[in-house]
Amino acid sequence: MKGISRRARTCAVVAATGVAVLASSASAQAQRPAKTGNGIPAGQASTQMFNYGTYLNNGGNTGAANPVTGVSAACLTSTSTTCRLERLEGLFAFFQRKGWTNIELFAHSGFPAQNDIPGLVAYRALLDKYGLHAAGWHGTVTDVGPAWTERLAASKILGMDYIGSGGVASPGINTYSNTLLTAQALNRLGKEAVEAGVGPVYIHNHTGEFDAKYVDNGVLKSAWQILMDRTESRYVQAEVDVFWSSDAFGDVTGEATAALVNANPTRVKMMHIKDGINIAAQNSPTDTRTGSPRPTGTGELDFRPIFAAALGKVQYYHHEHDGGTVTDADTSFTNLSPIGPSIAPAVLGLPTNFPTVAAGTPAAENAVDVKITNTGQAPLVITTNTIANQTGGSDAGDFAIVSSTCANSTVAAGNPNATPAVPRGTCTVKVGFKPTKTNYRSVALLRITSNADDATESILLTGSSNANAVGGVGGTVPTSLSLTLGGSPSFGAFTPAVARTYDTAVAASVVSTAGDATLSVTDASSTATGHLVNGTFALPSALQVRAANTANPNPAYASLSEVANTPLNILSYAGPTAGADTVTVGFRQAIGATDTLRSGSYSKTLTFTLSTTTP
Repeated sequence: MKGISRRARTCAVVAATGVAVLASSASAQAQRPAKTGNGIPAGQASTQMFNYGTYLNNGGNTGAANPVTGVSAACLTSTSTTCRLERLEGLFAFFQRKGWTNIELFAHSGFPAQNDIPGLVAYRALLDKYGLHAAGWHGTVTDVGPAWTERLAASKILGMDYIGSGGVASPGINTYSNTLLTAQALNRLGKEAVEAGVGPVYIHNHTGEFDAKYVDNGVLKSAWQILMDRTESRYVQAEVDVFWSSDAFGDVTGEATAALVNANPTRVKMMHIKDGINIAAQNSPTDTRTGSPRPTGTGELDFRPIFAAALGKVQYYHHEHDGGTVTDADTSFTNLSPIGPSIAPAVLGLPTNFPTVAAGTPAAENAVDVKITNTGQAPLVITTNTIANQTGGSDAGDFAIVSSTCANSTVAAGNPNATPAVPRGTCTVKVGFKPTKTNYRSVALLRITSNADDATESILLTGSSNANAVGGVGGTVPTSLSLTLGGSPSFGAFTPAVARTYDTAVAASVVSTAGDATLSVTDASSTATGHLVNGTFALPSALQVRAANTANPNPAYASLSEVANTPLNILSYAGPTAGADTVTVGFRQAIGATDTLRSGSYSKTLTFTLSTTTP
């Protein structure tokens, strides 16, 4: 990275804690830099978590971060798990307050190991709490051992739609032959990722990918271009770091990077938006590749041509500042915040994987709701929704739209920072998987036509058929209602005299063959019904519960009834489940700064019931 130390990887189990949300930023600038133009659309704005690694780990480089993130004075530099997680939640609250809706992951304190399922579920719950989407993930891209399979499974829990690294796959680009082998590896890994229902793999550049040049098919090309030409766009995409590309091109005007995007219009799906100084003069004999990052808008790079080229092509804009502080990020966010035409709607729909069924299964019998959310700042006007082939694919006929509340509709823009908060508008497309071949993996796209940026309007659909085919033989299905809970969740330690919201979750599985079904939770105790108790002591705030699944990934929490044996309905099914429905049961407990806490354990035994009115 030319003078920038590479990223260290650390992992820890995550549990959500609470911090105060501040009303305004301490580092808002008086005048917006001209070189950031109209900024980036809020629904596509992201930030790379690598920026905050030192801050999350030990509070280093705080840059007076506590006014920005709202963490307590005791947690400014503490390395305790509680304080690290408090700083993490403070960052998420800061992102939401600035209008950022996405992050790009990198291993950091508070980010769980990729095989830590409870930790991943809890991290996803914290993202959902602040309206954030994990758009990508810098990690290891290799198919050696179980690591890649684990990463794909973790990515599905986190709801990502791209998976990649901070560079390229092995064996790298140090020779032409290795560059070709790397392209083959990327195609193979990308195919696995797409067919697993995650999304394409992506590469990330520094200057080396452009400095390395080889003759490919008789033409001298950069290693970056060879990777693009030798990989399939449906499996492999690029994330262009615009600072390092500009440094490699010796161009402060932004025109060279804009030309790169325009020359590869289907390949650059993400960008690292990074600014800096000492961008090299092209072909300079003194060029030492020592560009130095700065807060966006305070360096040499003109982003206006880059943003113009990115329209309709780039889906996520990840702010990054190697070595920057939290207050540097505040400056960058202010300078990148959307104005004028960048105040726009955005489509967010997560990759959707369907249960495995026999070929010939009707679409209506294997349908899943695909939730479309407007994460932008303007109304989303949808005209049509259709099933389309993925680039180079031919599987659109294996999927069908069963019903839709999206077509010919307007989806409102929400405002989580309003008082009270205005939730983001949503609509739903029910898509059915109807495979036509046995033992086959089908991949297609749900394509939305709207007034949003084109790059946000395609949602990945994947489904597998088994060795069976549906024929004319009849059969009966017995009524089945099955509910399995995965254990007893814990909030961990409550901190006295600190206002905080605690979250935890437990995995559950629901199987129903009934015409409808309702999952409810009841407190049968007559002692402080609906509240956690510790002997004769009870928490003042009621315990809140929710149940999330693929069809409804971010429902609101609701308080338990304070009347004994009165059920709280937390999830409903309009028909049978498609196999076992994976459900995450979330619990939330608010603790006030003046709440009386008695030492010992607070708990409550709850009864979860799966019932039906039309067996």
